[in-house]
Amino acid sequence: MIRRESRRDEPQINVVPMIDLMIFLIVFFLSATTFTQREREHEVQLPETRGTGSLSKALEKNLIINVKKDGNIFVDGRRCSPEELQTIVSRRRSALGTGLKVKVHPDKRTPYQYIADVLTLVEKAGVYGLLFDTKQDTLEP
Repeated sequence: MIRRESRRDEPQINVVPMIDLMIFLIVFFLSATTFTQREREHEVQLPETRGTGSLSKALEKNLIINVKKDGNIFVDGRRCSPEELQTIVSRRRSALGTGLKVKVHPDKRTPYQYIADVLTLVEKAGVYGLLFDTKQDTLEP
């Protein structure tokens, strides 16, 4: 009896297709980068599209109330009394309905009592769900 030695071939990894793929990707990204730079160098006037509306119309839907640290209330750049604030909010709410967004910008040094007074006046005028804007600080590594 003749015994044949069975030899198992060790698996081989053919790296030639992987090298071909890497060269293809390098050439592709180099050419794409070149096209992008060429497109930037041309002075192109882009066509205009119709937007959803003017910025002034978007601002009409927002009412921004600034509360200073001494409790003074400013709306649309002018100082107003608490009664005037309630009247302004009521008029805007009746004109815009549920589309009115009220944003409160309190000074960070403002005592909470002044802010609470403004919130109460706005709620009496019929607007709920106020927004508070804050300034974001960037985190440093």
